[in-house]
Amino acid sequence: MKLNNLQKNFYIFFSVAISILIVTLLWEKISLPFNNTAGTKGFLVSENYNPINDTIRFFFFITFPLIVYLFLNQKLNKKTINIRKLILEKDENVINFHLVIILLSLVFIIFILFQFFSFNFPLHKVDLLHDGEHLTAAQNYLSTKKLWISSYSMHGGSDFFYPLIMWKILDVQSIGGARISLYFLILFIKLFSVLLAYQLTKISNVSQGAKILLFTILTSILISMSAYRPVVFSYYFSTRDVFIILFLIFFIELFIQSKFRYFSIILICLIATISIFFHFDKGTYINFILISYCFYLLAIKKYKDIVLIFLSLITFWSITISLIGIEEFIAYLDNFKTIVFSADLIHGLKYPNPFFSVGDHPHGTRATKGLIFQLTAGLFVLHYLISNNNKIFSSKKILFVFLLLLSFIMYKNALGRSDAGHIRMSSGFPILINSFFILNYLLIYFEKMKTLNRTTAYNIFFITSLIFLLLFHIINLSYYKIDNVKNFNKNFIKYINLDDKNFLDQEMIELVSYYKKVSENDTCVQNFTFVTGFPYLIKKPSCTKYYASWLASPISKQKDYIKIIKKKLPKYILYESKEAAYDYYHKLDGLAVYDRLDLVNSYILSNYKKYGEVNAYVVLEKK
Repeated sequence: MKLNNLQKNFYIFFSVAISILIVTLLWEKISLPFNNTAGTKGFLVSENYNPINDTIRFFFFITFPLIVYLFLNQKLNKKTINIRKLILEKDENVINFHLVIILLSLVFIIFILFQFFSFNFPLHKVDLLHDGEHLTAAQNYLSTKKLWISSYSMHGGSDFFYPLIMWKILDVQSIGGARISLYFLILFIKLFSVLLAYQLTKISNVSQGAKILLFTILTSILISMSAYRPVVFSYYFSTRDVFIILFLIFFIELFIQSKFRYFSIILICLIATISIFFHFDKGTYINFILISYCFYLLAIKKYKDIVLIFLSLITFWSITISLIGIEEFIAYLDNFKTIVFSADLIHGLKYPNPFFSVGDHPHGTRATKGLIFQLTAGLFVLHYLISNNNKIFSSKKILFVFLLLLSFIMYKNALGRSDAGHIRMSSGFPILINSFFILNYLLIYFEKMKTLNRTTAYNIFFITSLIFLLLFHIINLSYYKIDNVKNFNKNFIKYINLDDKNFLDQEMIELVSYYKKVSENDTCVQNFTFVTGFPYLIKKPSCTKYYASWLASPISKQKDYIKIIKKKLPKYILYESKEAAYDYYHKLDGLAVYDRLDLVNSYILSNYKKYGEVNAYVVLEKK
């Protein structure tokens, strides 16, 4: 029996749905033996759970339905991916200048700036765990003039560079000044989102009128995916994505005929170099894509591009190492190694079972949506790769292979720390891919309507764009406050000069006041809690580079931690009260710092005694 196209598509859809059910049922069955040779302590360690399980489960959940989709298209529709044709596809010419879209870009930029200057700088209490990662790292540099030598960071150089740069520009060292650096980063992300939307729009093969509407909607989506929020409540695009967005803006140029090709390659190499020093994770993802691209260049025999990439990377890495010094570079590599090999064991959470965890797990719904976003992005890309119809994009098809690969590997952040916030921050780029394909297919559908001639279609698309722009303005109207714009300079100066006490609760104010008096003669602060920002509040450097103590969880790092304490001999240590309330300031994922660092804790309790207690904290004194 011969199947018609509708029956074939239904059969493929039904089979993919069944494959998703199969991988969901097999999710918990995929389990590797627990392995912890480094002796790290964390929630997953307490559960004897191997964090690699989630990565393998994710890979299987995504790839199996995609393989089913490819297999059935090959059998039923005789469609498959022509690897040779995909790799050897020629660059196409793309029109870079679109006057109306450029004007719309300026309108969006005005909206973005208007929102920023209308921003009512918040006075919410400082998150001394997350904000503290920036504050103390910057304080350590100001006190020691050392970077990774003085601060073992969770994310990379961003933990000290962002606040330091802003403090230098403003000539103010305050919590308000540090927060401003993050708000400016969000501003840059919104502005770069306009450029990314422009780059994506220009490679679309829809008509000029449709491109106007595509740009308007796509830009609105991208701008809305970032928000001026505290670090712990980051949105789909967070401050950590600024280099990813910049990278994609120039990466697209490499898959079209562009006179900026070599310039883009050099800039991409610069971004790749800076990003891996600023952000361990995002920098690694960018460099992985760059290395993968080099293999692609090797396959198509573009040796000049490979040489340019190689020379650019050598140049930028050499300059960076010479600027920070070889000792700092070695300290950076040590920090990088610990995060890469131990981060999941240190602060990882088990990824919720898709579908079956919805309603039963606090992060189950978002975890399921995150996987679906990734899977649908993969289906859109595969459908495009096997399509024999006219190309809907002017760029090489393989560009979308790289975009999908980037989306997949960036989801590692969600697989490592599987709470709602990290899952949301890892879902931005699959949403971007899905939105881009859906919008293009919808516009192509409307363009093919025989009742519309070219002029009528252009006018409809243009008017719809203006309506959508007006709706975007109305939706965001609450963010536009003319009084704040008028008083921006006054409010800005007031905010950055606010006393740090304005950002602290009364309990922390009391603790800081007490500790300052007690440790007046100490030259550094030894903090053995999750309040990473405490040394900054005392205005002294941390006694060890492990200001975020839980990062020293591996046995080798605990021994180094003890070695430094013995050398520094701090008279007082801030310690957790055993009766502390259960929250992430005291027991992250149910484990206090003293639970995570057995060796260090044993040394401290053997050599220090209780001196005093303030609220949920104990001050220990050297015996």
